Parts: sequence; C-alpha cells; structure tokens
Amino acid sequence: MKLTPRGPADTDVSQLVQNDKAVKSARREADTKFPQSGESTKIDIYEQARRLQRVAELARTGDQLRVDKVRQIKEQIEADRFEVDSKEVAKSIVRSEVAGLLEKK
Repeated sequence: MKLTPRGPADTDVSQLVQNDKAVKSARREADTKFPQSGESTKIDIYEQARRLQRVAELARTGDQLRVDKVRQIKEQIEADRFEVDSKEVAKSIVRSEVAGLLEKK
C-alpha cells in the first residue's frame, strides 16, 4: 500500500465522490447550464451550495474510513494476524508507476 502525506494512496474517497449521484448530476447540470450566446445566465447558489456540502461530507466520510482502516490494520499487526495480499501490492505498484508515467507526459 502506497502511503502519501494524506494517507494510503488507494483510499476509496475519490471513488466515493466519483460514484456519488449528486456530484454526477451537478457535473451534468453544469455542462448544460452554460448559456448560448445572447442568453442570460441564472445561477442557483442554494443548489450549488447543497452539492458542495455533499462533496465536503463525502471527504469527511473518507477521512473517517481512512482512520478506521488504519486502526484495523494496527490491531491486526498487534495480534500477529496481519497478512499482505501480494497481488494487491503488485496492482498498487503498477497503478502508481502508470500514473507517474502519465503525469510526465
């Protein structure tokens, strides 16, 4: 598992945000709400604030998930029950290397 300053790199936070229906609908609406030339722009700040609040809630949930996962791993290590899945480690290494190569381009 790759660790970053914010915790494990393979956390599910980004997946939670990406899978969240409110976030997806906000993206779709933002894409369709831009006016064509000559049209006026209407912004629903209340609705956007609710969506941002949902994203912030997902981020907090992700932090709690990370804390719970670290606590669980610590308990397993202390009880000599922690096992490393070599396939998952290999996948993480490959993901990390591919991401690094893509960032360089």
